[in-house]
Amino acid sequence: MINYTKKFKFFNVHERWFQYHFNWKDAFSMVRLLHLKEKSNQFIPAIRNTTHTVELNLEPEINAIFSSFSNTIKQEIKKSKAEGVICTFNNHNIEFFVSFYNEFAQAKNIYTTNVERINEMKDFFYISYAQLNDEVLVAHSYLVDPKMKIVRLFHSANRRLDASIDSKLIGRANKCLTFEDILHFKNLGIETMDFGGYANNTTNKSLKGINDFKLAFGGKVVECINYDSIFYFIVKNVFEIFKKRKTNK
Repeated sequence: MINYTKKFKFFNVHERWFQYHFNWKDAFSMVRLLHLKEKSNQFIPAIRNTTHTVELNLEPEINAIFSSFSNTIKQEIKKSKAEGVICTFNNHNIEFFVSFYNEFAQAKNIYTTNVERINEMKDFFYISYAQLNDEVLVAHSYLVDPKMKIVRLFHSANRRLDASIDSKLIGRANKCLTFEDILHFKNLGIETMDFGGYANNTTNKSLKGINDFKLAFGGKVVECINYDSIFYFIVKNVFEIFKKRKTNK
């Protein structure tokens, strides 16, 4: 089980991924249970919600996994390698990763991160990069659960919005890095690759494109069963109401 504590406003929130053992004190704490994998008849005094993600089975031989990719993905991975793109894992410079990711996030108007937040997850946190001529083109981060043998994509950032770099080169590097990530985690004994969410029934063109990218690696859409403790659910919604009122003023 992945288990860490993060800050939410003035509170400590306990996030637990994939596995949960019931504890009554959680009903009165700030707790989130995410993508529970083990079905159980135990009563969980929390607010249930269902999301979706794409999962790829890493148990087959790597050639079989590669053959399940779309033809476009396979071709662009090969081309990226021929272009000299190199993929590595490196957790040593969290500050660089945060800077790289936040520049992308701000341009896309999505949530940024910080060193403190990543350090909260550091026991489970992996970072990978795709580089060309020592220049980082793409960065991914993952949460890894060795016991449950699951890895989940957590951040993805690239320099596709940088006008000085060919966006097609970046796109190929992103596909290449995803494949190298798959290979790396398979070699670590991980059995399931979670692509970090799926926008079910979306009409948003951008989200549809992200969905298609994830499915092109041969995975399938699965449901994620999540729970928010009642205390967390109330606090989160109170803050969201105040935020909307402030925005509408």
